[in-house]
Amino acid sequence: MYLSSILALLVTLTQPAAVPDFTGHWKMVPDRSGSPAQSEPIRDMTFVIAQTGDSIRLDISSSDRPVVSSTYVLGPAPKLPADPLGPGQQRAYWDGNRLVVERGGTISGQTVSSKQSLTLSPDRSELIVERVVIVQHGYTLKGTNNYATVKDVFVRAKP
Repeated sequence: MYLSSILALLVTLTQPAAVPDFTGHWKMVPDRSGSPAQSEPIRDMTFVIAQTGDSIRLDISSSDRPVVSSTYVLGPAPKLPADPLGPGQQRAYWDGNRLVVERGGTISGQTVSSKQSLTLSPDRSELIVERVVIVQHGYTLKGTNNYATVKDVFVRAKP
């Protein structure tokens, strides 16, 4: 009896934790989000997420921009400190119950990298997206940032 209790406890402790399922249609709540207050305001944004065991697809749209679709293969978290990603590179990984997706690209001729951290509220009714965009121009001016951050809140929406 005692041995079977210990074995059951060990099996429970060694099982991987279940990861949250982000699958669904998500609509930004402008009053609770930072994107509408940016220098180029985004007032309407939708995430459509399809998640499988080893990959995740994000379709991100806003009223005045084309849909940006990306499929990420989930892998291990990078060893820190991790270099920013260059154009065409991407990765996705779990950081506890937070899904992190990163990609590199080019905006107005500048190499940029973005990192989005997605979390669900405890009742799974809200998606919180924290985004960091870094401009990789190779130099830093004193007193200025080469990055921007924003936090947006989304609620489940009908497709």
